[in-house]
Amino acid sequence: MNMGKQTIRKGFHRPFQLIPPCLRFFSIRRDFVISRTFVFTKSCRYMLDGGDQMDWNKLFGFCYGVNGIHANSVRFVWRYSPSRNMVEIATYCYKNRKRIYKIVDSVCIGKPIYLSISRRVDIEDDIIFFLCDLKVVDRIIMESNKFVFGCGLYFGGNRTAPQDITIYSES
Repeated sequence: MNMGKQTIRKGFHRPFQLIPPCLRFFSIRRDFVISRTFVFTKSCRYMLDGGDQMDWNKLFGFCYGVNGIHANSVRFVWRYSPSRNMVEIATYCYKNRKRIYKIVDSVCIGKPIYLSISRRVDIEDDIIFFLCDLKVVDRIIMESNKFVFGCGLYFGGNRTAPQDITIYSES
């Protein structure tokens, strides 16, 4: 398995990338699947004070149209659970500006996890399937939009990375 290393530096939300995800992935009303295998490193063990420990960090997904990610989008997200010493994985959507999430799995530091989002374009809607290690873990219907743009790795919530955070991924 050939894994690429992505590091979000302390004090930042995103890894430095020459080409941002919104330009690397762009689709015009068609079916597609985005799949990634992730390995979370020991650097993903972080502690934040207050309720910020429960904020979701974004992995990947896509945004509908130009109204912004908080209008209509679908993504996989993660957060570190200190009490369980595991990384929790959830599906995370904005549908008509309403946030919806569902915890779907937990993974140990260092263990690979395969995640996939598939879009099936119907007559007026999109049917989105979330797969975790090849099983469907969530499904949502989204109003179709002609354009979708890729979303990539992002630490937070409102807080930036408290330390360098490194995640390996393969697509």
